[in-house]
Amino acid sequence: MYSLGLDIGATKAHGVVLDSSDKVIAEHAVFTRRGPEGVLAVLMEIANKVAQEVGIGLRDFDAVGVGIAGVVNRHSGEIINSVNLDLDHFGLVSEISEHFSVPVHIDNDVKATVVAAGMILDSLSVTYVNFGTGVAAATLDGRLIRGHDNLAGEIGHIILDPHGEPCRCGKQGCIETITGGGYLAPRMDALGLDWTVLNEDTSPLGQAALDQAIRAIARVVAFVSLAYSSDHVLLGGGVVQAAPWLLPTLKEFLSDRAHLVFPDYVLMASKLEFLDNDLQAPAIGAALIGQGWTEGYKLVDGGHRTCECGDS
Repeated sequence: MYSLGLDIGATKAHGVVLDSSDKVIAEHAVFTRRGPEGVLAVLMEIANKVAQEVGIGLRDFDAVGVGIAGVVNRHSGEIINSVNLDLDHFGLVSEISEHFSVPVHIDNDVKATVVAAGMILDSLSVTYVNFGTGVAAATLDGRLIRGHDNLAGEIGHIILDPHGEPCRCGKQGCIETITGGGYLAPRMDALGLDWTVLNEDTSPLGQAALDQAIRAIARVVAFVSLAYSSDHVLLGGGVVQAAPWLLPTLKEFLSDRAHLVFPDYVLMASKLEFLDNDLQAPAIGAALIGQGWTEGYKLVDGGHRTCECGDS
């Protein structure tokens, strides 16, 4: 069995092929291109590349799944809106289905990632927060929490600072403008700061930037931790990958302030982890969704997983 998983993020696009044991046997990554034509070109480029690596054709895949940044109607296969990919009411599935012999399943990329995380951790209680070009979260709590219209976890455009930087969504001071890589990286460059070693910068400018970022990220983490109280709170995305110092600094910040703001039993700092396989996980999750793992995992006797499939 060959399962194709395609992850189309705002900055990078990544594809994997899983074998019958859900092991990655081929992968390929490229930079994303925006707009309908760009997204389609990247998606098909990756699909053809990994199929060639395995030695099969596109119509030989037994399952196909796509995870993509944005608001997704997984039933119709339409991207309702993706600010960072310049997509609006785009029927992606209908555009690519003719290339495959099996149905193409699609979902939001962060929700796909938390499905993969549930498998990796063998857990039903996981919250994943992605600090990439944009910011979003997803939660498994026995099953995938979707909310109305699959919008659960779309936190990136919640206003964090009403007087903050204008956001491309049209609002001002969104979470994404402070902690998302699409705004954070240019801001660091403009200030002459290096995000990868910002914790070592002792200048007043560097310390101010560090304080702003840590406080904002901590507020986001505290929000999702208290909202869902998951056993595992995973952080991932390019902003996190680029800063190995971030997790210990964030844990220290939360621990120092927990007794001031939160009850002692809220041990959010101890639950924080970096997501293992951060680069592969979104595409792996997309492949699992292609197989029908639309709601996460259910543990049965002996700890074995059974598919909680379907579109309910």
